[in-house]
Order: sequence, then C-alpha cells, then structure tokens
Amino acid sequence: MNLFPLKRLLILLLSIVMLIGCASKRYAKKGAEFEKAGLYEKAAEMYYISVTKNKKNLEAQVGLRKTGQITLDNKLEAFMGHYNADDIKDAVYIYLELNTFYEKVKTTGIDLSFPRSYADHYQEVKTLYLDARYQDAYLLLEQEKFSESEAILNEILTLEPGFKDAQELKNTAHFEPIYRKAKELLDIQKYRSSYLKFQEILKKQANYKDARELSELALTNALITIAVVDFSNTTKQKGIETMLQSCIEKNISTLKTPFIKLVDRENIKDITQEQLLTLEGKVDGNIQAKAGKMLGVKALLTGQVNYYGATTGELEKTEKKGYVKKVIKVKTKEGEKDSTLYEKTRYFEYKQENSVTCHFQYKLISTETGEVLVTDAISHETSDEVHYAAYDGDRDNLIPGYWESKDKKSSLDVINDSASDKRKLKELLEERRQLKSLDAMSIDVQQVIANKVGLKIEQYDPER
Repeated sequence: MNLFPLKRLLILLLSIVMLIGCASKRYAKKGAEFEKAGLYEKAAEMYYISVTKNKKNLEAQVGLRKTGQITLDNKLEAFMGHYNADDIKDAVYIYLELNTFYEKVKTTGIDLSFPRSYADHYQEVKTLYLDARYQDAYLLLEQEKFSESEAILNEILTLEPGFKDAQELKNTAHFEPIYRKAKELLDIQKYRSSYLKFQEILKKQANYKDARELSELALTNALITIAVVDFSNTTKQKGIETMLQSCIEKNISTLKTPFIKLVDRENIKDITQEQLLTLEGKVDGNIQAKAGKMLGVKALLTGQVNYYGATTGELEKTEKKGYVKKVIKVKTKEGEKDSTLYEKTRYFEYKQENSVTCHFQYKLISTETGEVLVTDAISHETSDEVHYAAYDGDRDNLIPGYWESKDKKSSLDVINDSASDKRKLKELLEERRQLKSLDAMSIDVQQVIANKVGLKIEQYDPER
C-alpha cells in the first residue's frame, strides 16, 4: 500500500489545525491587551473570535466569561438609566443591543448572568414605545403622509409582528398612494398604466378596496382585440400567404401581454375590400365607426406577401490534389526502419447553397378611427450552405497538398502535413452533406417574420 498520499494528507490536516490554534491564541492575546486597558467590550469581541476558532482555548473562555459579563452589566446599567429617566426609545434599543450580545456569547456555551427582571422592564417600555409610535403613524396616515407613516409602521412590526392592526395600517400607507394614482390614470383614460398600477396592489394585497374590479375595468378598456383579415399574395408561390398568416396568428395568440387578444376569425370572414378601404380612412368616418361596431373588434390586421424566392444552388465540384501517407518497413544495415511515403492522389470538395427570401408588408388598423396603429415592411432572407470533401480511399491518412504530375516529382509539389492542415481536411471530410430543405427554410423565414410582427404589435402602446 502506498502510504505517501496518506502522509501528505495528515501533514496538511496538522498544518490546518496548527494555523487555527495559532489564530485562536493571537485573538486571545489581543483580548488580554484590551482587557488590561479597560476596554472590556473590545476584549470580549476578541475573546469571542478566539473561542469560535478553538473551543478548547481555556484562556479565551475565561476571558470571554469575565469581560462578557462586565460588558453585559454595563449595558444593563445603561438600560436601567434610560428606563428610570423615561427615555423609552433609547431603553428599547439598548435592551435589544444587549440581548443580541448575550445570545451571541451564549452560542459559545458561555451563559452570562442575565436576571429576568430586566426582561420585564423591557416589555414595559416596549409597550409604551409601541403605543406612542402607533399614535404617530396613525396621525400621519390621517394627514395622508403615507411614506412617513409606513416607515414608522415598519419599525413597529419589526419590534413586534402582529401589533394591533399595524399590518393593516401599513398596507393602507403603502397601497393607498398607488391606488389613488391608478384611479387618476383610469379617469384620464390611461387604461394600460392604470391596470399596471392596480396590479402592483393586487399582487400583494388581493382584496384591497375595489382594486380588483377597477383593474378589470381598466383592462377591458385597454384591451386591443385583433382580427386577422386573409392575407393577399402578389407572388407566384401559392399558399405562402396562408402559411405566413397562420404563423403570425400563432405568434400573436401567445404574446405575453394582457393588452392584446386575437379573436376568432369567424367574426371577419365576410369583410369585403370596400370595408377594408373604409377602415383605412378612404370613406366617411361615421361609416368607419359603424364598421367597427359591426365587427366587434378594435383592430384588423391585414398583410401582403410582395416577394417570395426559393433558390436551390448548383452543386459545385472541385478536384483537389493530395497525398496518402504510408509508413513502410525498410531493411538497412542496422536492421528494419520505418520510412514514410507520400503517394499522390485526388479527392474532391463540394459546395452548395440554398436560399429563401420573403418580403412582407402589414398594417394594424383601428376599426374605431381608421388609424393605422402599426405598420411595417419586412424583408428576410435565410440561406444554408454545405462545404465538404469526399475521398474513396484511406481517409484517415489523406494529406492535403499540391502536385504537378502524378507520375514524376516536381519542385512545385507541396505536402501540407502540419497538424492544422490535416485537421482542416479532416473536418471537411466529416462535414454534413445534406442541405436544409427549402420547405424547412421557408418555415424559418416565416417564423422570423412572425416574431417581428408579434414584437412590434406587443410593443405598441397607445398611451405613449
């Protein structure tokens, strides 16, 4: 058995233990220096760190018990001074400080002397302080100084969670300004902004006043219901408009916004071109309003495919000259030795590229005013290319290069036997040879266009 790794581990562990022990002694020494100078609280802190690093450090334990008790007694004396002077706030916070100190020391196993009578005094002043702060917060709330009131109520709930109805008052102090702002936005028909403000409340306080009902009212008015009119197609690619329309409808229906809703296309199946012209502002405004009311939607999405091209590129085949590397045994006076030969050969490289291009234009038209809310002309092209090498012989030992004549040597012959050259050729030999189909590329193009349409509609905000 190899004991060397075990010895190294033991040495490492011993070194760590020694370092911890040295650190503990160092802090204990600092504690003793502070204690000698009469700085008992600082001494207690040093002794505390020393004990946490080495619980068996007896000197640190004794020092912590002594200086810790002196520190606690001093803090208790200060607490009683404020208690007797009716300085209830200072009394409360000094007690919290000394209690934290007591609990901290207790984690080391040292239990300092802490008479329970002090806790009774603390409860007395805490009750007085909380009552006074509660009255302050209530008065500020009545004066509609919401942020100031909320700060005090947070303090109260930190000192005593569940104190009276402080949590309810805090909710009012926090949510009332938001509620009022939301109502104000609702009154001036800023429905989106109003809805979002109400949602700030409802996410944390589901039953605050009538926020839910008003939120629903704001959303009803903010909601843009959209119907898609069958897209037109000026290209020779039959059916592309139907596929693109389906893709865009799917995208819009999955938008992560509460303000856009795609309605059933049954509602608009009988819309005529004349009605579309009406909605685009070509006819009297009263007719527009009637058309919008008849359709039951707030906006219509129209679109047209203006160009579509799908190209299958020609397969380009290029002859390449290279070598097959061979290692053979050669007999010499000293015996057999390896000899490297480079046998001239040919292989081929292939290139091909397919591409799909589509130009699409759309409009989102208000059925209430005939206004074009969103419009854009989108052009997108995608392509797929393959570039690979093929060789029928020993691919593993194929080396790139150049030669003038297969049958005789030439000063122009080149053998590229470097690691990088061989790696590049190997990658070409292993490259994919199948191009992505035009149908698959068409779907990709449609998806990109649909994403752009959906994003622009989602970003439309009538309140900006």
